[in-house]
Amino acid sequence: MKALRIATVFALILTSYATFAQSKGTLETGLQKLEAKDYLGAIDNLSTYLKEQPTDSTALSGIIRAYMFSDNQKEAQRYIDIAIKEHPSNAEFFYRRGLLNNIRGQFRKAIADFDKAYSISGGGTKVNILINRGISHLRDETPEKALADFEEALTINPRSSSAYSYRGFVNHRQGNYADAIADFNKAIDLDPENMMSHYNRGMAYHRIGDKTKACADFHKACSKGNMNACKMIVSECSGGRQE
Repeated sequence: MKALRIATVFALILTSYATFAQSKGTLETGLQKLEAKDYLGAIDNLSTYLKEQPTDSTALSGIIRAYMFSDNQKEAQRYIDIAIKEHPSNAEFFYRRGLLNNIRGQFRKAIADFDKAYSISGGGTKVNILINRGISHLRDETPEKALADFEEALTINPRSSSAYSYRGFVNHRQGNYADAIADFNKAIDLDPENMMSHYNRGMAYHRIGDKTKACADFHKACSKGNMNACKMIVSECSGGRQE
């Protein structure tokens, strides 16, 4: 009888382990599909996993990203609300809500979310929070605050091409074209394939009357699909001929 009880317990342990392993496999498959941009497949796997582990922070993060990438704001918001309730000290979920509010045009709500995320975040994650809070400030027409965020981001990570690019954009808007060009130069050095930086640098060159350099940037950006750059070529670069 004792041997039977031991065998029964052992069998239960094996069954539980097999179930756990299968469940973890579902999570890992969901995350792999997310990385492969199979968002619907990721949602299917992650939602299955969350039925068994409804508060798992990794799965919640994954399904929020999958819904946001597939432009399903309603479901993204639902899972963000769950995540914040279950993990109120996790900066990522406030950051994700800030991104969602930015998409919705609710810039001050986004800024409040990024403020909260910043206050509880670790070192490395602060850069993305600062850049996106800066974008919110830009869209809320407070460029001075945006500039401060981009500069702080660069203090933390001097190799952030995004921070240089956005700081250049602010400098361009404020008429500081030389500073803008310097920022775009650094952004392009760090990320040569960022066509928005090429386009914006072209616009800064255009503002100071350097048509040759402006058109070179417009051609570069246009060749990679930036339609605004293509329009500038037609209107400003001798009918489309590269000079």
